[in-house]
Amino acid sequence: MQLAVFLLTVLLSPVALAAVEQALDRFTASLEHAAPSGQLAFLELQQLNAALIQPASLYPAFGRFALPVLSQIYRFRRQCSGTLEGAPAATREFEQALCDRAALPESWFASHPPIHPLGGSYAWHYLTRHPEATAALQRHLHVRERLDAFAGLGRLSNDNLDAIVSGQRWLLQRDVLWWEHEQVWRRYDAKIWQPLAREANLQLQPAGGRCDLALGNICANSVSAVDRWWRWVVIAAALMIVFAPGNMWWQRRRRREREKFILQMLTHELRTPIANLGNIVEAFRHDFDALPDSAQTGFGRLADGVQRMRQLADASRHYLNDDGEQLEQPTAVLLSEWLDTVTERHQGLWFCLQQDRQIVLPLYWIDLCLDNVLNNAYRYGAAPVRLSVGWSKGWLHLTVADGGALKEYRLEHMRRTDLSGPGMGLGLAIVRRVMKRLKGKIRLSGPPTTFTLELPCESQS
Repeated sequence: MQLAVFLLTVLLSPVALAAVEQALDRFTASLEHAAPSGQLAFLELQQLNAALIQPASLYPAFGRFALPVLSQIYRFRRQCSGTLEGAPAATREFEQALCDRAALPESWFASHPPIHPLGGSYAWHYLTRHPEATAALQRHLHVRERLDAFAGLGRLSNDNLDAIVSGQRWLLQRDVLWWEHEQVWRRYDAKIWQPLAREANLQLQPAGGRCDLALGNICANSVSAVDRWWRWVVIAAALMIVFAPGNMWWQRRRRREREKFILQMLTHELRTPIANLGNIVEAFRHDFDALPDSAQTGFGRLADGVQRMRQLADASRHYLNDDGEQLEQPTAVLLSEWLDTVTERHQGLWFCLQQDRQIVLPLYWIDLCLDNVLNNAYRYGAAPVRLSVGWSKGWLHLTVADGGALKEYRLEHMRRTDLSGPGMGLGLAIVRRVMKRLKGKIRLSGPPTTFTLELPCESQS
């Protein structure tokens, strides 16, 4: 695979090089007719001492002088006392003149090296004491010491100044392009050269990435239709990455709105038949003593079912009105009384209560979860079935244990989302879901098989 990529690169390199050279020719032809933002004759640069262009000239000359010598010059400058034995003769003469406040003619600077051992030009150091000589000494200053001269050449970076000394013809700094053409350095601002580069299908950028053709410290790359197509592909992919989560959230929100509407409709339609059943139950309640024994037993189951349907409708209405933040408005209930009603629904069930107290519960939903766990214990477990109840540190613990045993005690392997099977009720998967909405937990342990429902709740005792 790597060999194939290498061979493909070798084959395509001449094609890419020819394309960028053609684009560069078109670009330079357009640039010739564009008005530069500034220009500098190459002859003017040649008249400058190279040291007045090099960035290293602005720093102490540690490479040519020992540190004690530079320290001597520095102390002599500050105190006008001491020795300058290790310094060059020109430096000794210059520093003594500064201490004596003696004037130096322009010819002195022309006949001596331009750079001071401490860095910077002799002319710059002299002008700090004799600013009146500024006009006469301009040509002896470093380009960084006169930023507005030479078309702004002194504002170039160190790398670009070194590139000029080394003879390069193209420079790029902060979107400003410098081009040496016909013995003239021309400076073009971005608003001038960038449109011309786009027209020529050319891209100029600092070295470091893709480089079809090196122009000194910058790279020239051709911009073909394929490159632009890929750029749009990348932009489209980026937009998809950015907007895909938002679209998924919107679709999920629409699905929840549809499900909520269906639940609202069903809840609304159930209220009338539930109310009618309630009225019938109340009518039978008045004549309860006149009912035969078999009918009295059936009436109890009917009344209990109607009551649970009414609780379901009320809980659903509260859930819809509260936008799903709570499943039900919590109700204050005495634990022993609530457990009595639970055991009445499950024949032969006894409960063990550590301490009776009044707590605040989402009664309908926790009732539903507990009934489901108890029903599973009766149908799929083994006798005896025991219910233990405790409250500790704001948590209600409901433990249902039976005498059966499972192959393994892991809830993940017992989840069942298909509720079509016989006798599964809500199913453990939905019990887990309801407990999660109630900020509670369901645990499985054994043997014997033990389910524990843990629910945070407040105590009023």
